[in-house]
Amino acid sequence: METHDIVLTVVREFPYALYGSMLVGTLCAFLGVYIVAKRVVFLGAVLTQVSVLGLALTFLPVFALPHTIGSLVVTIASVIILSTLLTGKHIPKDAVLGFVFVFSIAARILVMQKAPKVEASEIENLLRGDILFVTPELFYLMAGVFVVTMAVHLLFFKEFSYISFDAETAGTQGYNTGLWEMLFYIIAAVVISVATHMVGDVFVFGFLVVPPVAAMLIAKRVKWIFLTAVLLGMLSPIVGLFLAFKLDFPTSPTAVAVASAVLGVAWLVRQVRA
Repeated sequence: METHDIVLTVVREFPYALYGSMLVGTLCAFLGVYIVAKRVVFLGAVLTQVSVLGLALTFLPVFALPHTIGSLVVTIASVIILSTLLTGKHIPKDAVLGFVFVFSIAARILVMQKAPKVEASEIENLLRGDILFVTPELFYLMAGVFVVTMAVHLLFFKEFSYISFDAETAGTQGYNTGLWEMLFYIIAAVVISVATHMVGDVFVFGFLVVPPVAAMLIAKRVKWIFLTAVLLGMLSPIVGLFLAFKLDFPTSPTAVAVASAVLGVAWLVRQVRA
């Protein structure tokens, strides 16, 4: 299949896959800068698993909600509890995240044992995610989440950046760090929940971590770190989709691999500069 034909196929036949993966990649990369700065990288993996647990629960008669709604309810409830524990001093952050991660996986397995085989298979498909089969409804929901999230973060960019990069100083200067932390985690929960339903946990966690880390290797100033991460988050899925069609690879892992290759180049450049 020629390059031109692949591009036309992606744009014409899978527009929601192309634009949806760009939306998710951009938004996850943007939020990922905060997550990496807060040193809670594992939070992305935890919330993706919590989100999938919420999806799995919707297949049970006692929790018969639309998949996205069920995922949102479980993820937001979990993150409200998590935000309190993560800002506390009694339990280490990695211990809290580790417990929630393991519990979510174990609970999902138990739920799948009670779900019919067809539905259990659907849960696994949701877990893996398939960019090529993004529905228009899910795409527009993700677009709405993108607009609201970016509007809130750009409006309060100073506050979110301050509590992420220097929380102690922000607290001494009168910022209500607990409130801003809670707001950030709730927004992240909504984004990760919808994005996981849309493209799967591998893509979401990959873009929460890889583009931000690459950006931090390339750029020094905070604003340039955000801009670089967003650019990588937007462009990597495009290249990933092209290569997935060209080489007959699964789309989500290919997009993450592209971003990882950029991270590798950024690391080499950093070593040369040093």
